[in-house]
Amino acid sequence: MQATPNKLVTNSSLQQRIARYADTINGTTNNIYPTILTTAQLAAEGHPYYTVLNTNYMVWYDYATIKLSTLLESLGNIGLIKKLDCTLRIWINTGSLNVTVSTPNTTTLGYGAVSSTFSNTCPLSVNYLPDTSANGGIPATTVNISCGLYIAKPPNTSLGSYNVNLGSSNSGASHPLQSCRIYYSQIVLNPQKALKYITENRAKKVIYRSVLINQYNNTSKGGNFNQLINSGVCHPTGVLICPFISSVETGFGDYQWKNPYDSCPATTSPISLTNLQVSIGGVNQLQSTLFYNYENYIEQLNLAEALTSTDFGVSTSLYGQLWWEMSRFYYVNVERSSRADKLQARNINISFTNNSSVAMDAIVCIFYADELTIDVETGLITK
Repeated sequence: MQATPNKLVTNSSLQQRIARYADTINGTTNNIYPTILTTAQLAAEGHPYYTVLNTNYMVWYDYATIKLSTLLESLGNIGLIKKLDCTLRIWINTGSLNVTVSTPNTTTLGYGAVSSTFSNTCPLSVNYLPDTSANGGIPATTVNISCGLYIAKPPNTSLGSYNVNLGSSNSGASHPLQSCRIYYSQIVLNPQKALKYITENRAKKVIYRSVLINQYNNTSKGGNFNQLINSGVCHPTGVLICPFISSVETGFGDYQWKNPYDSCPATTSPISLTNLQVSIGGVNQLQSTLFYNYENYIEQLNLAEALTSTDFGVSTSLYGQLWWEMSRFYYVNVERSSRADKLQARNINISFTNNSSVAMDAIVCIFYADELTIDVETGLITK
């Protein structure tokens, strides 16, 4: 059965992206929504859906299922325990933004000034829809786009020249799921095996990876970067460099990750880095400085490939050369070193040349192995 409610969009990419939302407004064209399933029934099912509230408010309700081991690798490596004494805090970047619009309902659509309440990054993007409204473009009377991303329900806002209020008091928007839920496995062991397991694991060592993140701004076009990234890191396993067009570049505006017109940080930029070298404790990790290309990227991933469930490394890389050329990530595997070196705190230095015609900013991630000790009976953790 065709999902015809998502047909009127300007390109097939957008059609696929919104296809996961049940369209409760135009859904009667395929006789599923809301004839067979109402919004209340979709909410009970935990199904993402789109609706219009109070005539003027377009609302997309969505759900996210996140594995705890994705948030903290240590939780995926602990194994069987009776209790766990921990506190989990998650900060989610929510906020509102307003975009001015010029020449809507045409193929020469223009977006203008942006005002945003998001902090540091913008987790949503405003799609460019240069077409008539009949073909999925912006309606002719549009002067602003006011939107936001919220948890549970939107707060009161005053956006744009018309002071648009997206708050639940005006829009009536309120998510069906008002609180987070945590699900965990329950396993029953044979009493004799359980006693043996507990006795042998009153001080169980858990090894996992963590990450250190640093940001460096405004490496000039053609300029050299040589920086002590971090001092005193034990057992580093990998270095990831994410380059972005610098915020100082004329015509590009603020940081890419704060721009609602950019899909960053899901994508970066085609910044070229040459003469790349990573040194740890004064020892170069690459045999020679690299004019880093896609083949080098694949080689470094293969060196860090996770062969078993207990290996550190990268389990897969799902994008090819064309994607990498337009959105580059520079990964260097630094896992292979002597056991004595891994136990010593060492300095990490990175050097490269910005082989691009624009200035660049960079986020550098250092992955390193860490460990904790847990009592599987009481759940107490020591480091």
